[in-house]
Amino acid sequence: MDALTRPFDPERPAHGPLVPFRLAILVPFGGAGLLAVAAGHAGVLSLEVMRVVGVGSFHGGLLAASLAAAWEGSPGWGPHAAGLTLSLLVAATSCARMPWGCLGYVLPPILLACVALRRRECRRMGLVAGTPWAALGLGAAVGGFLGGHLLLSASRTLGYPIRMGPPVWYLSALLYDVGANVLSAECFFRGTLFNRWQRRWGFWPGALAATGLSILRYLVDPALPRVAGLMVGAVFYLALLSLSGCALLWYSGSLLPSLAASLAFFGAYRTLAVR
Repeated sequence: MDALTRPFDPERPAHGPLVPFRLAILVPFGGAGLLAVAAGHAGVLSLEVMRVVGVGSFHGGLLAASLAAAWEGSPGWGPHAAGLTLSLLVAATSCARMPWGCLGYVLPPILLACVALRRRECRRMGLVAGTPWAALGLGAAVGGFLGGHLLLSASRTLGYPIRMGPPVWYLSALLYDVGANVLSAECFFRGTLFNRWQRRWGFWPGALAATGLSILRYLVDPALPRVAGLMVGAVFYLALLSLSGCALLWYSGSLLPSLAASLAFFGAYRTLAVR
């Protein structure tokens, strides 16, 4: 992979923009999200509609920026970004309306996989076929270990029980991670930002910068519990998860092991009764 296997050269000047996409791409997505929040607080939109628009604008924006960076300024990424955003809106709507509607969250990863199989540009953010099973297994093991340690720490130290509720709730939360939360975060923070910065500055500066931004993304997430102990724990585990994802991408040249690690981690996290 040209974008990921090109070695870091300390003699090569750090040229080009710091962010590998035009920031204006995020403006319509951010504007739609802010308008939905304002309308929701004013009573114009229901909380359900506000959440649907929030999912589409936030995660759709991250995926659109990732595609724009992968296309490196060439045209053609727009229709794919629009399709991904539409699939997120459909998934969020069906999840809010029907008991098993969150199955709609399988649409975004399926759609992105189809794009990646047809367009070589997606290789620039680590979406490649033929990732070794050993790398995928390593990613799942890393995420499983962090998730298991999280369960042990939260249940033994903070006293949070493991959720034993109906499986529909757990499956809905996990599907949201598969189709929105994890998918957009991995493509944007690891496949796009870390990919650019590790070739510009080297592994550790790039990994730390991408990790810092990914932690900030989760800390401003209103879905994260506002409890001091949990916030500190979230920073610790999310930092380790992000750094591990960067290392997996660096090692394998593929984003899929990092995706496997995040899915395994969030699969464990969703079993905690933290609300």
